[in-house]
Amino acid sequence: MKAVGISGDAGRGLPRASAVVISVGTELVRGEILDTNAAYLSRELAEIGIETVGHVTVGDDSEALAEAVLRAASACEVVIVTGGIGPTPDDITRDAVARAAGVELQRDGAALAHIEGMFASRDRRMSPSNAVQADFPRGASIIANPRGTAAGFRVKVARAEAIVLPGVPVEMKMMWDATVRDYLAAMGAGAAITRTVNCFGSGESDISEAIGDLMQPGQNPLVGDTAEEGIIKIRIRATARTRTQALELIDRTKSQVKARLGDTVFGEDSQTLESVVVGALLERGLSVTVAESCTGGLLAKRITDISGSSGCFTQGIVAYHNDAKVTLLGVAPEILAEHGAVSDQVARAMAEGARVGAGSDFALSTTGIAGPTGGTSLKPVGLVYIALASADGTVSKRLQLRGKRAEVRDRASKHALNLLRLHIMR
Repeated sequence: MKAVGISGDAGRGLPRASAVVISVGTELVRGEILDTNAAYLSRELAEIGIETVGHVTVGDDSEALAEAVLRAASACEVVIVTGGIGPTPDDITRDAVARAAGVELQRDGAALAHIEGMFASRDRRMSPSNAVQADFPRGASIIANPRGTAAGFRVKVARAEAIVLPGVPVEMKMMWDATVRDYLAAMGAGAAITRTVNCFGSGESDISEAIGDLMQPGQNPLVGDTAEEGIIKIRIRATARTRTQALELIDRTKSQVKARLGDTVFGEDSQTLESVVVGALLERGLSVTVAESCTGGLLAKRITDISGSSGCFTQGIVAYHNDAKVTLLGVAPEILAEHGAVSDQVARAMAEGARVGAGSDFALSTTGIAGPTGGTSLKPVGLVYIALASADGTVSKRLQLRGKRAEVRDRASKHALNLLRLHIMR
């Protein structure tokens, strides 16, 4: 990641508490499950002025985890452990943290009653093994889990505040929001906030050239770019004495980035091409249908992944075989015979036929060669045509995409969405 942005000293020289995030689970160590908790907690800690100095992943080994907790607690002020507090034998976090703290586990009656109540409310019998979820290190403060049976806790270990939360992301985030963030905020100094500007349609080198002076080292905010499946994300990270000051620094830089990159910018933070397109259609009371060949329904899936898309999405047709293009979309057989299925002419005919059939404001189409087979010297793998039909006429675009089959399909669907986005926003 390249670094950096606008000059400013609002966040320099601040004393910062430090933290280590420990993720527990053999499935994480083996790479069978992606650890999203550590990234989430690091971002959240930064926003309250606590700097994460390390991520540690430990398997289901009580002794190894106890050593990791004690090592982290001897080096920083906050240790957050996620996972390993379920009712099964491989849930070893309670025992390990108690060992690191030098205390014994003890059962909490109120916590046990809460677990029993949760099972009763669901008309289920509680297994005796669930009772261990009411065991906590002596002297620990319990952190309620309103969504599940695995309550968290905090306890002093060496110089640190050790906080234990469930590994289930939705439960962990809920407990962080409800209790943990405010508790730890008093330990932080200043704020470090990151916001993202999302771009599509230009290469990383073109974007870097346009905003290169904002990315020079030694500035505040720090500005960097990363490429993720065709999306270029401009990350702006500001440090300041207050959250308000940090956001002001970010907003100033964000305005410069948007002004220079123009239509390449499609959204911010968690916004996706599909969420932006659906939002724009709903706001304007417009509708869209899709006709897909090479993307095989992926374009329709992206749109319908967005809640509320039923208010703008009419239908999707996957016309993979040439006969389907003729019978479902009205593509003339002579066009297919003369130009082939992968052609500008067929992409346009597909979009126009889909729009007429659905009676929608817009129709998008895709046709191409996703590979790895099927390419020729004239029509290589990765050749894709997309088209957009509207009351203004039909526009199309030829793409030569690189990558494996899934990557070609992914990029093609994104380009189609972006074509519609640019038309709506003009």
